[in-house]
Amino acid sequence: MKHNEQIHLWILLILIAGAITVFVSTVSAQDMHVLMVIDDANAMSGRGHELDEHRIEALMQDYVKPMLKAEDPGAKVNIEALRASDNTLIMENIFDWFRNLNPGPNDVVFVYFSGPGGVDERKPPHERFLSVSTQILYRKELAKAVEELNCRLKILITETANGRISQALPPYHYFRSEKHLKQLFLEHRGFLNLTSARLGFIALGDDVHGGYFTRVLIDRMMSQSIKDVDLDGNDFLSWEEVFEGTKKDLDILYQKNAHTFPRLRRRLQERGQETLIPAALSDFPKRWR
Repeated sequence: MKHNEQIHLWILLILIAGAITVFVSTVSAQDMHVLMVIDDANAMSGRGHELDEHRIEALMQDYVKPMLKAEDPGAKVNIEALRASDNTLIMENIFDWFRNLNPGPNDVVFVYFSGPGGVDERKPPHERFLSVSTQILYRKELAKAVEELNCRLKILITETANGRISQALPPYHYFRSEKHLKQLFLEHRGFLNLTSARLGFIALGDDVHGGYFTRVLIDRMMSQSIKDVDLDGNDFLSWEEVFEGTKKDLDILYQKNAHTFPRLRRRLQERGQETLIPAALSDFPKRWR
């Protein structure tokens, strides 16, 4: 074989190998690492926070895990729960989880907190905090630990539904939408940083469905009809669309039910609050493929 032909052959082989590598990295699923931090020890709200945990675990085990496995049989979903009720919820365990975590560059890390929380008005500009059993965890510290991870998609969602109501809102119906889950978890890069209440306001929930923010957020993620959630009509569900739709649905939920739940209306009016308003605390993840 002539020298030039050998060079051309090597170039061709390199191009083919590169194309295969790109193809594999594009279509293969990634591992997911899930930490659920559940302060369920409060006698008034513990049942609701326990339900939030069950909702997130069901999302991961029943929907996200099968979706990842369908993309790549070797994909793993590692789930750990720290609960006040079984004495595993201490500050050290939370940050040990981060220290022991070694995610791959294309992995997803999903951290979820459900428990009492509030605002420390002694620390301008009024720092958000989360209850970790008898300790206080400033939310920005948890957000920093998540954001600094070296992986493709990092998610922090905090549910502090302290405003409990005795009546339960009507049930929602979930539908599995594998297409939407792929778009949200496999086709985004960045940091999703959401919390259940705008600064100075309260989030609400009950002992049948848990926190309303968590419930409605997952409904948006799992919606079967793309026309109901795809706000810009491009046949792609973004995290920003999920959040904007969640705010819209929480408002509808409140407007439809507040007149039948006087305690709900009273709790919000005490704060000068007219609806249930979650907050996004960072820029939304971006589409990457």
